[in-house]
Amino acid sequence: FIRGKKVGAPPKYAGSKKGDPLTAAKAKVIDALKVQKGYAQLVSEGKPLPKTDAGREGSTWFYREIDGTYWTTLRYGQLSIPLEGTNTAVQIGALAELPAFFDAAIQAIQKGELDEPIMKLQQTRSAALKGETGTIRKAA
Repeated sequence: FIRGKKVGAPPKYAGSKKGDPLTAAKAKVIDALKVQKGYAQLVSEGKPLPKTDAGREGSTWFYREIDGTYWTTLRYGQLSIPLEGTNTAVQIGALAELPAFFDAAIQAIQKGELDEPIMKLQQTRSAALKGETGTIRKAA
């Protein structure tokens, strides 16, 4: 019954409901973008961000310049996703524009527009976690 078939150990992600590593990585980014969208809403309403299990305030991917302009990054784990060359930050403008930007980013990821940089980060992170080449920089 297995004649002519390749036999081997199943890949690590075989039991995942997300499927292959790229699909799983994209799902993580999309889930995190939804959280960031909620954080932007809380900040715009002047409400505090939720606390993490460690008791710290949730981490935002967006920041405000002195002139009031907001910038953001998209991340896979702690790693910023390169969007143009090595550039990772995007100038958004007003805080009220962040949720729409995060929605557009989710749609772009679902369409596969960021597959290449997300896959590269996933492979780098996977190799680093296995102790292979490449390292993961953790935020302080």
